[in-house]
Amino acid sequence: MLNISGGKLFAIVSFFAALTLLSYFNRYPTGDDAWFGEQSYWLAKEGVIRSEFFRGLLGWEKQILLSHKLFLLFGSMMIRFFGFHLPVLQFTGLIFFCIFLFELFFYINQKEKSLNTWYLPAILILVFANRLLIKMSFENRPEMMLAAFGFGSFLLIQTDRKTVLKTILAGILAGVAFLCHLNGVIFLIAGFVALLYNRNYKYTVVFAIAGGLTALLYWIDVLQALNGFEIWRYQFSNDPATQDAFGVYSKFIQLITYPRLFFHSPEQISLSLLLAFMVWHQRKFWSQLPLTLRVYSLALLISFWLITKANGALYLILFIPFMLILVYELYKLHPFQNIALKVILAAYLIIGAFGMGQIIHRNFTMESLPVSYEKLRPRIADDACGFVPLTFFFNEYEAYPRLLTHENYKLQSKKKGMTTVKMAHWANKNGVDFIVMDYKFRPEPYYPEAGTRSIPYYKLSFFDGRFAIYNR
Repeated sequence: MLNISGGKLFAIVSFFAALTLLSYFNRYPTGDDAWFGEQSYWLAKEGVIRSEFFRGLLGWEKQILLSHKLFLLFGSMMIRFFGFHLPVLQFTGLIFFCIFLFELFFYINQKEKSLNTWYLPAILILVFANRLLIKMSFENRPEMMLAAFGFGSFLLIQTDRKTVLKTILAGILAGVAFLCHLNGVIFLIAGFVALLYNRNYKYTVVFAIAGGLTALLYWIDVLQALNGFEIWRYQFSNDPATQDAFGVYSKFIQLITYPRLFFHSPEQISLSLLLAFMVWHQRKFWSQLPLTLRVYSLALLISFWLITKANGALYLILFIPFMLILVYELYKLHPFQNIALKVILAAYLIIGAFGMGQIIHRNFTMESLPVSYEKLRPRIADDACGFVPLTFFFNEYEAYPRLLTHENYKLQSKKKGMTTVKMAHWANKNGVDFIVMDYKFRPEPYYPEAGTRSIPYYKLSFFDGRFAIYNR
C-alpha cells in the first residue's frame, strides 16, 4: 500500500500478532464475561436460561426468555466440557475470531485468486492492530459470533456463481446470527435487500424462507413456557438494556446520535477515519465497487440505525468485517499513496499498539481475580448468601448457596439515588449475609468510604486496602 516490502509487512504483522497473543494471557474479566457465563451455567445445569445473580428482576431467576440463545447454548457446551473457568468462556470470542480470519482469507483469495499477495498481510495488519477487535476476540460476548455468521452469510450472497444451496446456507447463517442476538436481524434484512436489488428474485425468496425458518427457532423456549409470549413481551419492554429504544424522544435521540457508534473513542475512530478517508479520496470510483458489497453495506448501516436500542461502541464489531473489505476494495480500484494516508495509517498503528499495551499491562500487573476471590473464601461462611461483584462468578459461584450481584441493586434502583444506606437496606431485605466490595476493580458509587467500620445491618470483618467484606 505504501511501497513497504514484503519482509517489513511480515514483521509488522508478526509484531501485532505477538501483542494479540500477549493480550490473551491472564486476560482480566469483564462483567459481561460473568453475566453471560452465569446464564450459560444454568442452561448447562438445568436446561433453562436464568439468573440467580439478578433474582427479583423481571423474573430472571425463573427463566430469561429474552436472551442471546444460540450464543448461550454454545457457552453452556463449553462449560459442560471444560467447566466455567474464566479462560474457557473467553475462548468463545477467540473461536469465532478465528472463523472470521478464515472468512477474510477466503474473500482475499477469491478476489486475488491467490493468498500470495501483499494485500493479505496489509489487511492482517489492520486486523491485529485493531484494539477493539482484539479486545472482543477474547471476551464472552455474542458480537464476535454474530459478526462471523453475518459475514459468512454475505460471502455466500456476493459470489458471482449463485446456487440454491449457497443461498439456503446464506439464509441459514443470517438466521443463526439472529439466534445469537436479536441484532442479527440486520443480516437477514441486508441479505434480502441485496438479492432483491440485484433482481435475483428466485434467490431472494429462497434466502427469505431459509433465514426466516431458521430465525423461528428463537421462539422454541417461549412456546414451551407457560404464558411464554406474555413473559417475553414483559421482559422485552422492561429490560434495562432496551429502555432507550422506547418512546418517541428516546428513539429520536438514539437516531441522531447514531454516528457516535463509529467515533466513540480512539479504538473506534481509527478504522472509521481510515474508511471515511478512503471513501472521500476514492469517491470517483465508488460506482465501481462490487454492487452487492455496496448495497449490503448500506442496508446493514441503515437497518441497524433504525432498530438499535443503543449506540454502544461494542456494536462496531458487527461492521468491522465490511469496513475492512471496503477499505481493501476502495484502495484496489486506484492504488495511491499520499501524506494523509500515511498519517492516518500511522495513527491507526499507534492507537492499536498503545491500546493493546494497556490491556497487556493490566493483565501482568493485577492479580487474577479468581485467585483474589479464592483468597477471600476462608473469611466467608460457606452457607451464607452474598452480595458481590459480577465477576465473583469466577470461580466462586458454586461455593455459596446464593449470590446476588451489585448490578442487580443498580438496575432495580434504576441507577438513581444510590447510597450506602439504601444499598444496605436492599441487601438486608433480600436476605444477604455478607457483602464483598472491590475498591480497585469496578468500584460502585454507593460503596461506603474505604475502611468504614459499619453500615446498617452489617459490620466490616475484613479490609486489605482493596477488598472489604461486611458480615451481618
